[in-house]
Amino acid sequence: MSIQVFLLCILMWMCLFLYAAFFTDMKNPALLRPARSATNGSKYVNDTWKRISVTKGTKTILLWKELFWGYRFGLGRTAFVKVGCRVSNCLITHNASLMPHEDFDAILIHPPTQRTPHIFKNRRPDQMFVMFTTEPPAHMPENMDVFDNYFNWTMTYRTGSTFHLKYGEIAPLESVPSTMEEAVAMRQVMRRSGINPAQSKTKLAIWLVSNCNARSNRQEYVNLLKKFVPIDIFSKNGQCGGRDECPREKNADVCYDLIEQTYKFYLAFENSICVEYVTEKFFEMMGRNIVPVVFGGADYAAIAPPHSYINARDYTPRQLAEYLNELDRNDTLYAEYFWWKPHYRVSNLYETNRQAFCDLCEALHSTSLEKSTVKGMQTWYINQAHCANRPIIKEN
Repeated sequence: MSIQVFLLCILMWMCLFLYAAFFTDMKNPALLRPARSATNGSKYVNDTWKRISVTKGTKTILLWKELFWGYRFGLGRTAFVKVGCRVSNCLITHNASLMPHEDFDAILIHPPTQRTPHIFKNRRPDQMFVMFTTEPPAHMPENMDVFDNYFNWTMTYRTGSTFHLKYGEIAPLESVPSTMEEAVAMRQVMRRSGINPAQSKTKLAIWLVSNCNARSNRQEYVNLLKKFVPIDIFSKNGQCGGRDECPREKNADVCYDLIEQTYKFYLAFENSICVEYVTEKFFEMMGRNIVPVVFGGADYAAIAPPHSYINARDYTPRQLAEYLNELDRNDTLYAEYFWWKPHYRVSNLYETNRQAFCDLCEALHSTSLEKSTVKGMQTWYINQAHCANRPIIKEN
């Protein structure tokens, strides 16, 4: 036998082996065996499963239905490769006809649009159903108990999620002050630096809004605030008493650039006042040369540096107007709100999506898969959010 024929035979044998391994993993991914069972009565009922297949292959993830509010990741396998996931051998799609449902390794389901559990036939014991949502309780199904023992994992803004998908994050750098006294000293340095973030700004405050009848009653707060200070309102098609001059849907960066150049304050008013619920509007502006005025139920002191934002819930509308006017007259006081910029890094919703989906891909490739069903959905996601429903806003 010639050396060429011998090498060709070896190559063909290797190709057949790799194909068989890939076929075994993709067509029979349920080659799993239970390792142990946890006791019931906790939030999760756990069974640990261990893979015994010879290769992991590409993990496939289905976005069940196309409408996923808050999804900022991308599609295909390139979505994982492009962002540099530590484990990137995953493929994500909303094309349900790509393969039978039971062949997907994970299915992401969006309760705000999928209001009741969809029953998938032939569900594999190792197939992960993931609850994906960035929405507050008001936009969720009224009774989340119907999803008990349906999901295996969760990907939400709430603490306690399997994959914590925050709307953004403000992370300290090495130069961050270690005490409040050091932070105050840095504010004084900012005052004396001569840096003037207000220099080119010609207007006081702006509010971008799409929901004019939010449960937070933010529209009433703005209506009262407008009695004392000028507030520009940009809303789609001129709704909510505003103008349609900054269409975020068409080009968000151009819109936000215009705001940053023109205004001193941005009203980051949430549509729901709930524990932990603070959306991308806050983090987007924290990353820019503007001071956010917040109105929500999150513990802002736990997620942002001190003296980097103004909390409207600490003031009545009249009191807030007086304070904004004071800062408007005094550029030095206004500049103190930017002391923290060199010492922290701001991540937006695109970056937090990347981290969450990289974590999901890595979890699907784990040699020890945690088979769990989530219980107590109504208590955890709805009741423990402690949302305020249309609070009364007093002018003075």
